[in-house]
Amino acid sequence: MGHENKFTEPLACERWVLLTLVLSGMPSLVHLPGWVAIIVVIGGALHFAGHWRNGWQGRTINSLLLVATALGIHFSFDSWFSGDSILSFYIAVVFLKWGESRSNRDYLLLVFASVILAAVGALYWETLLSLLHMFVVILALTASLIAINAGRMSLSLPIVLRLTGQLYFKALPVMVLLFLTFPRIQGPLWDIGLAFGLPVKAMLEKGPNDFGKATVLKPGGIHRVSQDNGNVLVAEFKGAVPFKNRLYWRGPVFWNYDGESWHLPENWDNRSRLLKRAIRKKADLEREMRWSRNPVRYTLRVMPNGGRWLYGLEVPAAPAPESFISDEYQLLSIRKIDDHEPKLEMRSFLDYGIGEQLTDEQRKLGLAWPKKTNPRLLQMGKDLRDKFKEPEEVLQQALQYLAKEKFKFAPGHPTTPGPESLDHFFFKDKAGGAETLAGSFVLLMRAAGIPARLVSGYRGGTIIALTNFVIVKQADAHAWVEVWLDDKGWQRVEPKDIVLPPEKDDSKKEEVKPEVTPAVQLKKDESFNEDSSISKSSKGSTENRESSGWKQPDWTQLMGGLQKWVIQYNPDRQVELLKGVGVKKTDWLGLLLSTLAGVLVLFGMYLLVWWWKTKKNVDPVLKAYAGFCDQLAKKGYERKAFECPRDFSLRLGLECPEYAAGATDITERYIEIRYGQENSKDAVLLLEKQVKRFTSMI
Repeated sequence: MGHENKFTEPLACERWVLLTLVLSGMPSLVHLPGWVAIIVVIGGALHFAGHWRNGWQGRTINSLLLVATALGIHFSFDSWFSGDSILSFYIAVVFLKWGESRSNRDYLLLVFASVILAAVGALYWETLLSLLHMFVVILALTASLIAINAGRMSLSLPIVLRLTGQLYFKALPVMVLLFLTFPRIQGPLWDIGLAFGLPVKAMLEKGPNDFGKATVLKPGGIHRVSQDNGNVLVAEFKGAVPFKNRLYWRGPVFWNYDGESWHLPENWDNRSRLLKRAIRKKADLEREMRWSRNPVRYTLRVMPNGGRWLYGLEVPAAPAPESFISDEYQLLSIRKIDDHEPKLEMRSFLDYGIGEQLTDEQRKLGLAWPKKTNPRLLQMGKDLRDKFKEPEEVLQQALQYLAKEKFKFAPGHPTTPGPESLDHFFFKDKAGGAETLAGSFVLLMRAAGIPARLVSGYRGGTIIALTNFVIVKQADAHAWVEVWLDDKGWQRVEPKDIVLPPEKDDSKKEEVKPEVTPAVQLKKDESFNEDSSISKSSKGSTENRESSGWKQPDWTQLMGGLQKWVIQYNPDRQVELLKGVGVKKTDWLGLLLSTLAGVLVLFGMYLLVWWWKTKKNVDPVLKAYAGFCDQLAKKGYERKAFECPRDFSLRLGLECPEYAAGATDITERYIEIRYGQENSKDAVLLLEKQVKRFTSMI
C-alpha cells in the first residue's frame, strides 16, 4: 500500500513544475512545426494517467512518441543537427520525461531543463514581450524550487508567492549590476573564439551567396548575400578601432553594366593579367597616392572565399607577403583562397586621395552607357552637365536630389526587371538596396560626363566585446560609388549616407577622427536651412503651447527607451552609459573586474544585514550562558561538544572546586529557564547578572 502511494500520491510541487515547463517552452512551440506541440501535449497528458503509465503500456506509448519525433524531424528539417531539429527533439524529450516523473528528483531535473528552454525561447522574442515573459518564467521557476524543497508539505499560494518575492527582491540588485556592468558580447559567443584564433570552424559553406566567386552583381544581390551570417574576415587593430561606418573592406570593382546587371571582365581572374597591372613597387603606390592621412595598422585574417579577394581596408598602404595591390587598389592574394585562411599584417589609410591619371581605356569604361537603357536617367545626367560646368557642382546637385526626393534604403525591396529598371527605381519607386542606389548614381554620373564605377565589398563589422577585434560578416556586404575628378583623382561617394544617415557611433574605442572626410559629402542647401528654421520656429511655438498644463505620458517614447536600453543594450550602449556616469575609458577586463568588485560589495552588504539581524534576534539566555562558557574556556576549562550543561558543571566542580558553587548556580538557572517553567524576564536578568558576577571573580 505504501509502495502504491509513493507512485500515485501527487506531490505539491507538480503544478508549479508544469507551469514552469509550459511557460518556458511556449516561445519554442510557437516557432516549431505543429507536430511538436501535439507530441508535447500527449506526452504531458501521460503524467495524469493511471497506474498503467508506469507499466509496459506507458513505456510503449513513450517509445512510439519518440519514433514519431524522429520521423517528424526527418521530414521537417534538412539536417538532423540543425538548431530546430535539436530543439524539437529536446522539447519532446523534456515533456515525455514530465509524463513519467513522480519524484522530487525528477521534478528538479525538469526545472533545470526548463532553464535551457527559456534561454532558447528568448532568441525568438527579441522584444519587450520577451522581457516580461522571462520575468514570469523565472517567477514560476523560483516557485517550483520552493515547492520542491518543501517536499510533501503543501505550501499555500500566498506563502509560495511571498517566499518567491523575497528571493526576487534579494536577487534584484545583483541582476541589475550584472546587466549593466558585465561586458556585453555582440553576436554569437563562438565569434569570440574565432577572433582570438581558437580552432572554431569559420569556413563558409560554398553556396549561391559565395561573394568571393561572384562575377555578376544583380539587383538584390547584396541583400541576398547579407542574409548569410557567415564570417568573411577578422581584423585586430593596433590601437583604437575607427568608426565602424568608415571601415570600407574593398572587394570587386565593377565597370561593365549591361542594363540590368554589373559584370567583371571575362579574364578578371587571370593572374598574369592582374600581376602585369599590379602596383608592385612602393614608388608606384606613392605616385598614385595624392595625399593620405590617418593610417591604421591591423592584422587581417580572411576566411576562405573561393576567390583572390583579401578585402583589405581601403586604401592599402603596402601589400603583404603572398599578396599584391591591383590597379583598382584592391588587396588580392597570389593564390586563390579556397582552403586556407591568410593572415596578414596590414597598414591602410582611411583618408586619402588616389589616382595619378585616368587612362583612355578607363575613361571609356567609366563613361560607358548601355544602349537603349534608362533614358530618363541619361537625360537627367545630360541636363546636369549642361546646367553646371564644374563636375563637383554636378555631384553636389545629384546628392541634393537624393536628399530632397526622400529615397528609402530598403535592401529587400523588389526591383522592376528590364532595361529601364534604374529609371523605375530613381524616378518612381525610390526604394532599394545598396547596389541599386549606388548603380543608379554611377550611371547618373556617367550621363553627366563624370567617369564613375561601382565598388563592392563590406562596410563596418562587429566589435567583439570591447576589444580591438572586428569581425566582418556577409551581413555587412555593401556597394558604393567612385567618381573621377581630374583635380582630386578617385573620390568615394556614399549615396546610402544621404538616404539613410549613418548611425551614431561614439564608442570609446574611437579615437581616430578625420581631419578631412575621404568621401564626397552633401553640402548644406540654404533652402533646407530656411525650411528648417521655419519648421524649428513652428515646432518651438507648438512646444510652447504644449508646455502649459498637464501632459500625458509619451508611452511611445517610454517603450522606445526600454527597447533601446534593455532589449538592445549592446556594447555601444554600455559604453555610452558608462560615459554618462563619468567612466571615460574602459575595456572588457576593467568591466569584468568592476562587476566582480560590485558583486563582492553586494555580498558584503548582504552579510552585514544578516549579521545585524542575527545579532538583534539572539537569545539573551543563550548569549549569557555562551559568555559563561567562553570565560571558563579562557581559564582552561572548555566545555566538550558531547557535554550537556549539567555534566559540564559536575566536571568543573571536580576539576576546580572553587568554581563549583557559582557554576552550579548558573547552570541550574540556565536549565530552569531553557527547559523548565521559570522563563520570566526577571529570571533572565538574574541569570545575566550572575554570569557577570561570576566572570568578574575568576
